[in-house]
Amino acid sequence: MHSYSTDSDERRIVPLILAAIAIVLAWGSSTFLGVVHVSVPWWMEAPSTLGLYGSLYTLFDKYLWRTSWIRKLGLSKIPNVSGRWSGFLVTSFDSFDKQHDVMLEIFQSWTQISIFLTTPSSISKSCVAVIQVSDVSGAGLVYQYQCQPLANARKSMHMHFGTGMLRMCKDDDRHLIGEYYAGRDRGTYGQICFWKVTPEGRLETPKD
Repeated sequence: MHSYSTDSDERRIVPLILAAIAIVLAWGSSTFLGVVHVSVPWWMEAPSTLGLYGSLYTLFDKYLWRTSWIRKLGLSKIPNVSGRWSGFLVTSFDSFDKQHDVMLEIFQSWTQISIFLTTPSSISKSCVAVIQVSDVSGAGLVYQYQCQPLANARKSMHMHFGTGMLRMCKDDDRHLIGEYYAGRDRGTYGQICFWKVTPEGRLETPKD
């Protein structure tokens, strides 16, 4: 996984809150040990502020940022796009005459992400990414990828870089739509559409 940037200001605010909580917890644990007259052995360190902060930050980065109560508090606005997405793309390579099945798999934490897109003839992996949350039309995911052809790809197809631009519908977080373009000598572009796949393997298609 690699880091990604965002236009949300939460990454400036949350570390300060976690640091304050760590200080309170360290003070509280020290006070509690003093009240109960417990002496910590020399080989065992009492909970330190730095250690508690590291634990809290890791917990928030891996799990807490995506929970409903953290979002209700407004501490995390970054959309959770992790999971498997199934869809199709149309491309200028064949003059948009055919829909090509594609599978998108995203691994995401609060600070890191990996995006894999698989087609019948290639697999691409993200290099850099940014998640935009300030657009009123819905959150956006923009990333640069490296595409590697599979063994069954056309001889004319080779490794190349490109850019994907996906947007999550404001009232439907199960649907991603967007565009892509392949750089330099490929020179192709197209449109992409995805639906979230449930753990049971069903598509979470929008309701009518």
